[in-house]
Amino acid sequence: MPNEAIKWIKGETLAVPHSTGTAPPANLAPAGATDCHIHIFDRRFPRQVVLEHSAAEWGTVAEYRLFQRRVGLSRVVIVSPSSYGFDNRCLIDALAAFGDSARGIAVIKTDTPDVELRQLHAQGVRGIRLYAENGRVLPEALASYAKRITDLGWHIQFVAGREPGALVRFERALAELACRVVIDHMGYLPQPDALNDAGYTVLRRLLNGGNTWVKLSGVYLRSGQKRPPYDDCDALATALARAAPERCVWGTDWPHTGVKDAASKPDGAELFDRLSRWVPDAATRYKVLVTNPQALYWV
Repeated sequence: MPNEAIKWIKGETLAVPHSTGTAPPANLAPAGATDCHIHIFDRRFPRQVVLEHSAAEWGTVAEYRLFQRRVGLSRVVIVSPSSYGFDNRCLIDALAAFGDSARGIAVIKTDTPDVELRQLHAQGVRGIRLYAENGRVLPEALASYAKRITDLGWHIQFVAGREPGALVRFERALAELACRVVIDHMGYLPQPDALNDAGYTVLRRLLNGGNTWVKLSGVYLRSGQKRPPYDDCDALATALARAAPERCVWGTDWPHTGVKDAASKPDGAELFDRLSRWVPDAATRYKVLVTNPQALYWV
């Protein structure tokens, strides 16, 4: 990473919906820096499933563009949220608005027609999201999903969720998949003792296998702290980044639907600066922000 060849982008001082604070990050963002996990909620596309924690949340393309300006981000990966069920229309609409600077993670069924999968690919989708919680997908079903998407070069983004032992139960099925696997939100490992959780041992084994990636994101989801800075997640994020720096990506989880109190929303600039504490080496941080997302979503 020759430093002189990089264009650096300074964020702006802005008030942004669903983010506390207004100051830009202390650290500049390299051109191509990618937020690999956000959701778009648009009133033109009514929710299919009304979830208590997100029923009043809306986060539009226009609002997220303000967030990008504040932080200095260039690209984005939009993840279809659970409250839209199997309706990917909001996702596709957002991908069209962002153009080639965005990629998407869709939700499909095992019997989704091939022609629909090819259409989703042409519109920028590069993976599917599967949820372990509440039996929404069983370990034995993962191979069926992988078979549908492998030829497209897609990956499975796996949500372990809050149910204890999900990574342990799914380890063998995840390890045997032919397609790549991306573990959502650092495996949802409970804080503040994540490094001693059985799921962490599983996650490390999966990372050592070479086919698994992990998102350094969702710090508030399992933090033991009810308000930012959620720094009890730092040890886990640092350990994962050291274990597989070439297969880590970073995301904000904007608009943070899991935080009900607007005053407790994470500060987007602080989230970005926190990455420099997890990954202090600038060259490695460039991989997490630019090179790794390029390989996972744009190649």
